[in-house]
Amino acid sequence: MMNYFAAKLTEILKHTLVIVSIFFIVRLLFAVCFVPFTTFEAYAKSLPFAAFNALRFDLQVAAYVAILPFLVVLVCLFVRNRSVAGRLSKFISTYYVVLEIALLILALVDIGFYSNFHSHINITFFDFFNENPLSLLQTIWEEYHVILYLSAVGLASFGIYILAQKIAKGMLNCENKQASLVVNRKTIALVVVFLIAEVVCLRGSVWRFPLQVEDSFVSSSKQINDLVPNAAYMLKKAMKEKKNAFAFRSIESLLSEYKFKSLQEAINVYTNSDTIRLQGDTLAALRTALFRTVPDTMTHKQPNVLIIYEESWSNYLMNLDTPRCDMLLGMRRHLKEDLLFRNFQSVGNGTIASIENIVSSVPFPRFFSSPYRFHCLPSSVALPFNESGYTTEFISGMDVAWENCAEALKHQQFTKVTGKFTLKEQHPEYEYNSIGVFDHHLFRSIQERLDQQTAKPQMMLCMTTTNHPPFEFPKDVQLKAVPDDYYNNVCFAEKNHEVLQKYITGFRYANKTLGDFLDKFKQSKAAENTIVIISGDHNVRSIIDYTQVNKRWERSVPLYIYLPPYLRKESHRSMTNRWGSHDDILATLAPFAFRNTKYMCLGNNLLKEGVTDSTYYSANVEQLLACPAYQAQAQRIVSARNLLRIVFFQQTFAKY
Repeated sequence: MMNYFAAKLTEILKHTLVIVSIFFIVRLLFAVCFVPFTTFEAYAKSLPFAAFNALRFDLQVAAYVAILPFLVVLVCLFVRNRSVAGRLSKFISTYYVVLEIALLILALVDIGFYSNFHSHINITFFDFFNENPLSLLQTIWEEYHVILYLSAVGLASFGIYILAQKIAKGMLNCENKQASLVVNRKTIALVVVFLIAEVVCLRGSVWRFPLQVEDSFVSSSKQINDLVPNAAYMLKKAMKEKKNAFAFRSIESLLSEYKFKSLQEAINVYTNSDTIRLQGDTLAALRTALFRTVPDTMTHKQPNVLIIYEESWSNYLMNLDTPRCDMLLGMRRHLKEDLLFRNFQSVGNGTIASIENIVSSVPFPRFFSSPYRFHCLPSSVALPFNESGYTTEFISGMDVAWENCAEALKHQQFTKVTGKFTLKEQHPEYEYNSIGVFDHHLFRSIQERLDQQTAKPQMMLCMTTTNHPPFEFPKDVQLKAVPDDYYNNVCFAEKNHEVLQKYITGFRYANKTLGDFLDKFKQSKAAENTIVIISGDHNVRSIIDYTQVNKRWERSVPLYIYLPPYLRKESHRSMTNRWGSHDDILATLAPFAFRNTKYMCLGNNLLKEGVTDSTYYSANVEQLLACPAYQAQAQRIVSARNLLRIVFFQQTFAKY
């Protein structure tokens, strides 16, 4: 007969099975309600992976629920008092009944939420508590079969109670024996094994990375992916997003921070005129100031547009290119042939910050994790391209569930969102690491798209991934070794040569794959009608010692521009010393691509003729760079822009 401790651990395991079964049954209900049978047929190869990851999510929830009962077992292990053990046993039984019923109700609420919003529980779930919940409850009562649903929940809850009673009764004999509280080596071993299993389930993984939201993506089908996570996990994710949600500020406090007397003064400074007047409709005036109208006067053929954000593509590391150490590799030729801006910075200092900035121009961090991601913003970069006749696609080797990218980008009206699983479905031979599909495969798929004959021009926004920790590179990548003494350069803050080697290899791999892609691209017909823009999403962050290196390089990334022959001008080459940042990319593209549309213009056209180079600036969230004589004026313009942009989005979000 089992002793008390073995019996209690067995009881926890049985309740774990109950919790997993609850999620399984609700998941079946979800499949019946929302997933057509044809989808299961089309994505049959993804179903085993979906089932495996679904089990990981369910076991993680069960492990969190098991923490308290396991602690109770540990208490009894030391106390070994039959009276205490009996009371704690009753507590465990009651505890599981309450939690299992709560998880069942939450799972069913999630299905109801999905039927209305086509999404699992997310941050908008909390709007229920903010927008007259009594009125919403009345609407639910009037429009849904509440009595039927409550009856079903009541029956299911009663079933859970009966099941818990049977589990508890099965363990009762062990608890009535004083000898059952004896601790021996077998008991200790059992507790240790259970503890290890508990930790693994809490982490959700035995691999490098713990279970995370990206693991809910197992295919290119939203319906299949939505089968994977459970309601408890999605509620936890929503609560985290709510906690990190940005807060709005009063106009008065913003005026004080940015040193303006009024919004009118800021508008005048930013637009360099006094023609836009605040006359009651603040939002309309801000839209006029921040947006630029493009008429339908284009005379040339619209080019395809490819924007590549290269992971950690550092500007400063280009300076370390020497005859002994080739840092540029395949990009050397293209950097000479085309336009290269070195006085350039990213706007944000992280991957998601840079993606959010070019996609939406929202000044608040973590926009993709906010409730506003479910609304198409007037500032979406996809809108002017769509209105100008383009198809718009975000394409990356990463799992696009990361940071809610797939969800947010679709609401920002991208025609397609392509990530790791779509690329793998299109090319099963593609290899990948823990971050995503290798970049050289990604560029192959981009070239395939550019080679297609399409009715509309294409706009693609690409994010690479391979040059990112943990720096897992293709097995067959061949790069000439860097001399050992190269790593002794005083510019490096990182002194561990093995760590440095990974960063340098990542940078060189990036240049090799970019160069290989551009070699093939320029030999293709697509080169006759495609603009290619490449920049780093942010600088490499941890290996450079900026006490030894000029601070201007700290946030610096290069900007490379390829223009098709019919759009080139000889004067463009003389403009590459201008200061700029990611905010200038859209303004530079607009004359080549847009027609009969409006777009949020937060930067300058880097290829505009008749403008003095010294009036350009580079605005990163941490530092502003410009010619010394123009620094103060540039700071004033950027302050005005940032103030107006914050007020614009606060008032825009207030309408949602």
